[in-house]
Amino acid sequence: RCENLVEVYFQLQQQVMGASAELGPELLARLLERFNEVLCSLVKSSFLVEKQPPQVLKTQTKFQASVRFLLGPRLLKAAAKPYMVRAEMVTEKQARELALSTCSNTLSESTGEIMHNVVALETNPTSGTCCANFKNVLLKKIKRCERKGSESVTEEKCAVLFSTTVALAPSNISVYLQVLSLPIVVIVHGNQDNNAKATVLWDNAFSEIDRVPFVVAERVPWEKMCDTLNLKFMAEVQTSKGLLKEHYFFLAQKIFNDHSASPEDFQSRNVSWAQFNKEILPGRGFTFWQWFDGVMEVLKKHLKPHWNDGAILGFVNKQQAHDLLINKPDGTFLLRFSDSEIGGVTIAYVTRGKDGSSQVENIQPFSAKDLSIRSLGDRIRDLGQLRNLYPNIPKDQAFGSHYNSERGELG
Repeated sequence: RCENLVEVYFQLQQQVMGASAELGPELLARLLERFNEVLCSLVKSSFLVEKQPPQVLKTQTKFQASVRFLLGPRLLKAAAKPYMVRAEMVTEKQARELALSTCSNTLSESTGEIMHNVVALETNPTSGTCCANFKNVLLKKIKRCERKGSESVTEEKCAVLFSTTVALAPSNISVYLQVLSLPIVVIVHGNQDNNAKATVLWDNAFSEIDRVPFVVAERVPWEKMCDTLNLKFMAEVQTSKGLLKEHYFFLAQKIFNDHSASPEDFQSRNVSWAQFNKEILPGRGFTFWQWFDGVMEVLKKHLKPHWNDGAILGFVNKQQAHDLLINKPDGTFLLRFSDSEIGGVTIAYVTRGKDGSSQVENIQPFSAKDLSIRSLGDRIRDLGQLRNLYPNIPKDQAFGSHYNSERGELG
């Protein structure tokens, strides 16, 4: 604990002062100077962001954050006026300069205008904590910096810099404290949220702990990406039923646009940021991440019980659905995520063609809007051609508990 290290510091300092006669004035001065450096380093490292600002931050939207000075209760010198902590937006370039600088330096200019950005650093005698709580902060506007190559505004990372100057007891040393938040992507429109979340996810998942702000790998092993997608999927959908090996195989085929490789082949590959959320999927108008985020969104809002029940296969393409169903009895159906529509869910089912042979048909995908008007369970009940959920579960058994009893079947 920081407090224990401070006690060790004061004990050592007392011992040095007690031996000042033997040490001599020159060595004593050097030792005391070194002690001050150690104390300042310890103090600076104990100034932390306790509550991070949102990592996707929309202008003109209020947010909260807090910083904590771990050694404040032990070392802060009582002052007539409270110490004030300032919050300022900084660009990635400014964050890098602050991190690499050996001396304390303040910003030449802020990259955004923040309202209510100065708060008192207060010690709570009951809890024994020293914090500054920003409860009503508002990013009024953002000043965009020059971007690299094809970089979009939703790839631009910045941060909030929290800073203050305090005096320490009993030595009355003045120390400048500063700490950066996690990287933030600032958006001005709600339609930028999806791409901003991709930037944040990639950064959080694949950045090194002691990096230069905010450097992150451009390519990562596919296995790491699978772990990241699974954690994100379970957290976002709020389910304990995560992704399986066959789901990863389907996702690998989609992101690499390769239907000839085996699951083992994909395990040794690296996936790039461009493949994740810059390159448009072949024949589509969206990226891999935009498609995957749409899946999570529709599951979270409309389909979570069905996913948890195992009623949604989901991650299968049209050809795989055909192969699974073609030898099944008429009326056998499965649910999969649409390849052509973000957040769409489609039903593939077996029917008889004019020549009497089995055929697999795909119903027009249901969007999140469709499912908010009429639930999936009721829509399946409405469709008389659907009888058994793949492999062989009567539809009333699979979906009956989700039927809306107040609404009868459509004529």
